[in-house]
Order: sequence, then structure tokens, then C-alpha cells
Amino acid sequence: MGTSTVFPKESDIDVAPNKGGEAVFHKMRNVLNSVHVSAGLIQHQLREFHVDDVGRIADMLEAHQDNVGWYLTQDPKGIKIPHFLGQLSLELRQTHLNTLAELSTLNYYLEQLEYFLTAGQTPDRVGGFKDTVHFAEVMDEAIIPHQGELDRMGIKVIRDYHLVGEGILEVSKLSPILVNLIRNALNAMRDTAEKTSKLILHVLPCPDRDGFVRFQVEDTGRGISSDCLTRVFLPSKLGEQSHQIPDLHASALAAKYLGGSLRVWSDGLQRGATFTLDIPVIHMEEIQ
Repeated sequence: MGTSTVFPKESDIDVAPNKGGEAVFHKMRNVLNSVHVSAGLIQHQLREFHVDDVGRIADMLEAHQDNVGWYLTQDPKGIKIPHFLGQLSLELRQTHLNTLAELSTLNYYLEQLEYFLTAGQTPDRVGGFKDTVHFAEVMDEAIIPHQGELDRMGIKVIRDYHLVGEGILEVSKLSPILVNLIRNALNAMRDTAEKTSKLILHVLPCPDRDGFVRFQVEDTGRGISSDCLTRVFLPSKLGEQSHQIPDLHASALAAKYLGGSLRVWSDGLQRGATFTLDIPVIHMEEIQ
């Protein structure tokens, strides 16, 4: 088993649970807007998919099937086909990857919508329906929406799961936080120079808080400068929001709702980042 990350200092925020139907409705409307944006981008990308060009080249080759070798090496039009196919392949592959990434983003926002719908059912009650959970399984389930993209980006997933056992926790609030943190880590590693990017997931008993479980999402991405650490969990300003950026402010609010905390540490730019989520739980042995 590994050891927990020690933070020389941390960035945390003190926020109260966001109560009231209007706030939940406003968040749901923002998520729906993002869903429409993602769906529109997918529609546009599919419309620009050059499928007809593939058929056109197939027709040209079929028309010269008796002398394909001569056609591809001597005919002015045929000579251009190999180069054109190479360019077309690159374009189709990029469009395909962009569409898959946008579908992953759309799935993420649908999960957010489900989260806010659940929150909207009981806006004034702290502590909703609780489930008996195995904490490592909750972390593993949070990876599922991003697994395809992680594979395509060649990101190695390392699991550092300590013996925690089972406990009682409000999973409907916990899971979206972990999904957000993994999405954020994936985005941070999207354009890094690291040859082998790593996503390291920790689940362990909280070493300095009795009755708490610690979840950590660690990446080898672009990192966070020291002057930005205190602003990571601030709400996004109008015009600064992006459909590719998870709402870490909402995640921090959800952590506070659960009686826990969400904080971040990074050694600086290009040094990766670690997000730490501490959540109080009722362990099964405490109620036996």
C-alpha cells in the first residue's frame, strides 16, 4: 500500500450549502445550456464528416479496377489519390476523436443534471438518502464515464486503495464530486509534454481526522501556480465558463454539504496537482 500525500499548505474555501429551489433551478438551466452546446457541436462535427469523399474515391478506383496500378501511378487524377486518402484519414480521425470527446462532455453534463435534480428534491435538508458503500468501488465507478478518453490519451491509471471497509454515505452527492475531479485531471493532462501521463487515485482512512475517508485524485498535468491555488474553487465569472471545464466550485459546495472539505495542492506549473476530498462516514462496525 502507498502513503497519503502530505500537503505543506492547502487551499480551501468555507462555503455554506446552497439552499433554495431558485438556486438549483438556475444551476440546472446552466447545465441544460451546456447540454445544448455540446449537442450542437456534435451535430456540426457529424455534418462535416467527409463520408461522401470516401465513396467518391471508391467509385474512381472501381471505374479503373482493370488498371488500378497504372491509374494510381500515371493518371493525373489517380496520382493524387494516395495523398488525398492520407489527408482524409487524418481529418476523419480528428473529427472522430473530437466527437467522442464531446460525447464524453455531454455525458458529464447529463450526470450533473441528474445531480442537481436529486439536490432539487430535498433542497432544505442536509443529509439525504444514504447507502452502504465500498469506497474503492465508488472511485472506480467515477472513472467509467472517462475510460474511453483515458485510453485514447494513453493515460495510465494507478489505484492506491487502502483498507477502508464499508460505510454509510450519501453516494448521490459523493459520486459527482469524484467525476468532476477526474474530468479536471484529464483536462490538465490534455496538452502536457509528459510522455506517460498518470492519473493516481487514492482511497484511504483520513490520517488526521477520525471518522473521515480521504479520496485523492492526483495527476501529472499542467499544474497550478501558487498565486492561482486560492482561486481554484471560486465560482466562474460570466464569460469565463467552458463546457470542457468541470464546476469545481459546485464540487466544493457538495463536499461542504456532506460535512467534508475539498482542497488542492500543486508544486507549480508542469508539476501536476492533487485534489483531496475528506468526507465523514459511518463505518459499518460502528452500528453493529
